[in-house]
Amino acid sequence: MPEAKRPRTQTSAEASFPGLFPQTDALSTAYAQATPFPHTRIAPFCSDTLLRGVRDEMLTALHFTQKETDILKYHQSGDLANLDGLSAHELGRLPHLAQLRDALYSSEFRAFVSRVTGCGPLSGSRTDMSTNRYKPGDHLLLHDDVIGDRCVSYIIYLPDPDEGEWASSDGGGLELYGRSEAGAPLASPARVLRPLWNQLVMFAVQPGRTYHAVQEVCGRRERLSIQGWFHLPQPGEPGHSPDQLARLLGSGASSLAQIEARGQGDPGRAFAEFDPAEPGSAVPGEDPADAADLDSVEPDLAAPGASPADAAELDAADRRALAPLINAEYLDGAVMGQAADRFADASHIQLGAFLRADVAARLLDVLRAADADAQVGGRACVTAYAAGEHADWAVEGPPVVRRFLQLRADAAPAAEPGRALHALQQLFGGAAFARWLAGVSGLALGGRRGGVRRFRAGLDYTLGTPDHVDGPVLDAVLCLAPQAERWRDGGVGGYHCYVDGGGDDASNDGSVCRRDDDDDGTLLTTPAGWNALTLVLREPSVVKFVKYVSAAAPGSRWDVSYEYKVCD
Repeated sequence: MPEAKRPRTQTSAEASFPGLFPQTDALSTAYAQATPFPHTRIAPFCSDTLLRGVRDEMLTALHFTQKETDILKYHQSGDLANLDGLSAHELGRLPHLAQLRDALYSSEFRAFVSRVTGCGPLSGSRTDMSTNRYKPGDHLLLHDDVIGDRCVSYIIYLPDPDEGEWASSDGGGLELYGRSEAGAPLASPARVLRPLWNQLVMFAVQPGRTYHAVQEVCGRRERLSIQGWFHLPQPGEPGHSPDQLARLLGSGASSLAQIEARGQGDPGRAFAEFDPAEPGSAVPGEDPADAADLDSVEPDLAAPGASPADAAELDAADRRALAPLINAEYLDGAVMGQAADRFADASHIQLGAFLRADVAARLLDVLRAADADAQVGGRACVTAYAAGEHADWAVEGPPVVRRFLQLRADAAPAAEPGRALHALQQLFGGAAFARWLAGVSGLALGGRRGGVRRFRAGLDYTLGTPDHVDGPVLDAVLCLAPQAERWRDGGVGGYHCYVDGGGDDASNDGSVCRRDDDDDGTLLTTPAGWNALTLVLREPSVVKFVKYVSAAAPGSRWDVSYEYKVCD
């Protein structure tokens, strides 16, 4: 009788991912049709027993370090690609993690990834994976994952499987962004994938196309995941080509390249020169106390022939223009002199209670009402992407560099809080205020650019980007964040950070700036606060950012932010 065939022994990859490989063709078809860019979501994809063992080892045997930069905030383990370098005792504590890593980078699974994504050969010698622990408040802002010779990105989700399915309102979702006709990422994601147990998401990285982000975790649960990449073949491996990296990077500008190329200032806007002949609205001899209505106050822009660069002291017309809004103490010559001395010593100064008390009180009421109406701030759930959008406000982007609402400057606002903030926008853009700035800074100032911004809790930020200006700039930022005590420690974000951008290297997530306990080049950090004006003399090599504002913040971080060109 013929000898009976012996059953084929399962490979490690087949045992780790039961029933996965027969789905290759169907997954490949679905991958190519996925929007807003090709990707696949597979759930379940792994042995439940194996993944539970992996989760247990992550929580009991790995050390997580908190990382925070302009683009991210989360807790991360060391590189799991180095498991082979551990001692036998240490490796013995991670048997499930070692099995998963070996299965992921096996020839069978790499062939599966290559067929599903159509990416071509992948390296078997270069492994790249780590575990991430997103606690409430943690997030990762928009990027495309294009760094070095990364070819395919993957995320394995491991939330607690015994706590029930993750709710969309808890945040932590993977946001996938579409693009405008110009190729820039849109302000809101086209799709959000919840972090479900035993789910794999993967996509071939493409410069300027595979834009994605991780929503802030807003609920009480933790988002546990493994993030990794498959790389292009290394020299000597099958499929390696000398021009493979050039072909990958030649398909578009990566998010990191866009960050490095775009200026932090208003995109496409040059510094506007002051017009000393522009008429003011203040009536000579009018009592400033009678002009404190924010809806109608407009600063007097100076007499013809005057220039902000000429001013060391304020004249009577300037004081009449500024008095309806600015705290009278800051218009006193002696106080201005003291401020100038402090600024000369440190190149920065913060002036508290900058606006008049009655003006600040009214602003506080309208800003709180606006946040309450838009359901922004103090929430344990995600913020609606369109929160606060109104005809008076434009979404500033692209989100690869910034996202916030900006008060339109091309028309008078139709509703609050735009009407209340409009006078401050005119104040900061006027020549009288520039002369006041010259007096407290000792600088000769030329043109200016800027506006009124709203950083909505749970949505908005700016990233540290080069400014591409020829010389120094004076930053003037009037922060209007209610409940200053809630912002003071930076835990809910919104802080303004200045960093030496001359020699920063990109992190694995494409961030340019860093903020941790190391010598990271941080020059100045100012927490969000109420009615505080910060003046900073910034050199061209210095970059700045406003940290992402957490959904747990008490409300929006509003500010009036202007840059003034410093004359030689």
